[in-house]
Amino acid sequence: MEYRKLGRFLLDQTLARGGMGEIIRSVDDSGRTVALKKILKEYQGEEQFRELFKQEAEIIFQLDHPNIVRAYNFQRVGQQLVLAMEYLEGVNLRDILVKAQEKHFQIPLGVVLKIMKGLLEGLDYAHSKRDDVTGDHLEFVHRDINPSNVFVTFLGETKILDFGISKMCSKGGGAFIEKTPTGKIRGKVAYLAPEQIRESEMDHRVDIFACGVLLWELLTNETLFYRDSQQMTLDAILDGNYPDILSARDDLPPAISQVMRKALCLKPNGRFKSCKEFAKALQVALDQRVIPDALDEDVSTFVRVLFQKNADTKEPGFLSGHAYLLTQIPGLEKAGIDLAETLAHEHPDLPIVQLNFARSLFSVGRKSEGLRVLGSLSQFSILDEVAHQLWVWLGVRRPVVVPFLSRRNAVNRSLGII
Repeated sequence: MEYRKLGRFLLDQTLARGGMGEIIRSVDDSGRTVALKKILKEYQGEEQFRELFKQEAEIIFQLDHPNIVRAYNFQRVGQQLVLAMEYLEGVNLRDILVKAQEKHFQIPLGVVLKIMKGLLEGLDYAHSKRDDVTGDHLEFVHRDINPSNVFVTFLGETKILDFGISKMCSKGGGAFIEKTPTGKIRGKVAYLAPEQIRESEMDHRVDIFACGVLLWELLTNETLFYRDSQQMTLDAILDGNYPDILSARDDLPPAISQVMRKALCLKPNGRFKSCKEFAKALQVALDQRVIPDALDEDVSTFVRVLFQKNADTKEPGFLSGHAYLLTQIPGLEKAGIDLAETLAHEHPDLPIVQLNFARSLFSVGRKSEGLRVLGSLSQFSILDEVAHQLWVWLGVRRPVVVPFLSRRNAVNRSLGII
């Protein structure tokens, strides 16, 4: 393979290219694969672009959270500024939405919940971040949450990207439609909050509004505010006259309507006070429809199958996870339960296959059969905690008294008896 050289980095392949810069898969001098971000050649001499780039580096180096892309170093190579970040294998939400639309099926509710919880947890951390020295709230606001800036790895992780137009409100500021040095509006306009458009004061709740738009689109496979022109899109946001989500997808629990209305409230004071509050409300709204997200592999399996990434594997655990996901997609429930049942009969001694069969049965409403399969999992100690979580969800058992200790812990056993 032929590489180009840039300082200590060997440049391999361009991963993404935007109006200001590009990201290149590279290898540093330690042999580590990184995502190297740099300003496009034609803008390297523009001081405004360089300041925006420095600002992004300043912010991202202060953030250390599993749901935010990590930065390794920021340096000058000749006349160029480069930011080395962790290299991620996966796809962004925009690609996921497009692919799901192409295949004409809904994204499973469990997958939506898992992705949104990761996104909201990462943002809540950034919004709550304090200065390591003074202890003051830095009040980071991303301001550009949109499908292209939310990444899902093939391992099922959710990562927030691109803090290029983020602001530290405590350092300055007001809110307005951010524009590039060439005069173009920064950020995807279909995800701007009303106060951004009106150029009024803003805070972290602009990110909550954008997350509300994303949630609506993940649940419906349709765009919410996007129109034929930029001005029409901005007008649609300010008008606030969007359809009830149940009119776009009638199999959702009614409580999700209230969550959407609160997240997308035109006035910031009417929205959730924090991303943590948003995540909790979403969990409660979907609780009766979404089987507990006991397996981190659910999102991984969905993305790998959707993009044919190792999706032809014959590994029974992977196939049973795929079958379970199919039971959550309207129109594909029968195909999912048939596959799950076949795998369960073929692999009676594989606990993960049996667990996914039980979850599949619950997903299609065959509760009594699911309970029988779940009962058989007691012989597999490795899945005891996962099985207990399902029992609790079904209302058959009580939750553990001390959540951060295992159910078998002596403290929980004693308190449970009491």
